[in-house]
Amino acid sequence: MLPQTKRLEEELSLIELIEHRKFRPTNPVLIQGLPGLGLVGKIAVQYLIDQYDPPLVATIVSDLIPLPDGSAGVRVEEEDLRLASIDIYHLKREGSKRDVLLMTSEAQPVPWGQFRIAERVISYARSLGVNLVLALGGYVPGSPRIKGVFACSNDADLMKMLESYGVKRLGGGYVTGACGIIVGMAYIHEISSACLLGTTGGSFPDPSASKNVLMIVDKIIGGRTDFSEMDRMIERERELMEELRRAAREVAEAEKPKEETSLPYHM
Repeated sequence: MLPQTKRLEEELSLIELIEHRKFRPTNPVLIQGLPGLGLVGKIAVQYLIDQYDPPLVATIVSDLIPLPDGSAGVRVEEEDLRLASIDIYHLKREGSKRDVLLMTSEAQPVPWGQFRIAERVISYARSLGVNLVLALGGYVPGSPRIKGVFACSNDADLMKMLESYGVKRLGGGYVTGACGIIVGMAYIHEISSACLLGTTGGSFPDPSASKNVLMIVDKIIGGRTDFSEMDRMIERERELMEELRRAAREVAEAEKPKEETSLPYHM
């Protein structure tokens, strides 16, 4: 990269990684879960954070990371003000074969900034010895009868292992957004990586798809996630969807034209 080009990029955008603590993880894997189709990846990673309360180890702030509505600004929680950020947590849990860096945010980086953000994350992950990157997300199949978890990877051995866990190979198409880009960037830096995609309708939050993906994650890293709270989330989502379908039927019924019993006469 030409020096003047690098200076121009630095002037055009800010990317700052703030390390909250120094640590040395054991055989670490980076797992990314950002908002996307069905919020599958976001729900999955946030569930692990909520269940295990791991320490926040790093934060990335940037003008390339928007608030959930796409605007720039700060999030207000009681007396706390926070810039939009990507947060990275260090999870060590009993029974796991390896430590986990959990990466999440309330929004994906803007499209033109996703490569630069992914590059910064991968650089940080490499400094900690990460040798596996998993990007969790959703996949809308061509038929609603198709269910399960799909994956794509350039690592033949990793793909073979995933298939032994019941994961289906994604045969073609595109994995868009941050989910695809971070896996591609990991491959460039010779880090084994894969997208794990739970089938979903895509239009509404889908904790059921998130659970399916997390069950595969458990097999990769070892240990068992307690899914009791997620099962309650799934049931609440099922009840909500049934209420929405019932309301839609009532609206459709109310909008049907009334049948007339006899011809009208006008004088």
